[in-house]
Amino acid sequence: MSIAKFFLLSPFLFLAATVVSAQSTPSPLPTEKPATFDGKRNPKEDKSHLRELTGVVKDDAGAPIVGAIVQIKDTRTGRVIDFITKQTGTYEFHELDMNIDYELTAKRDGFGDPVKKKLSKYDSRKPATLNFELQRTKKAS
Repeated sequence: MSIAKFFLLSPFLFLAATVVSAQSTPSPLPTEKPATFDGKRNPKEDKSHLRELTGVVKDDAGAPIVGAIVQIKDTRTGRVIDFITKQTGTYEFHELDMNIDYELTAKRDGFGDPVKKKLSKYDSRKPATLNFELQRTKKAS
């Protein structure tokens, strides 16, 4: 083989050797689990920036309102989530980012205007609590 052919073919031989070695990765040990995505959050994920929000929706007489709708709006993304209050008038939202402001609205048929409140990123309560009081609509006589 002439020296000229050797220098012409040597880059290709080097490239072929690199490709073959890159494809031959060692098999994982039986005790190692392969990296997969199952759609669930990583349990080791840092959740120190997350909190929960709970509260009660009551009428002007102090009775809990069943079936009231509490909406929470993420002011960063505009995403809105609804929660229908339970028998005790309670609602709950989980895993809220403490670095985001949220706007909440509570409403129910048969009651007046919706009541609005805000959960500020500067409110450091973990968990946070916001209660609502809805005024009954006065019946015309």
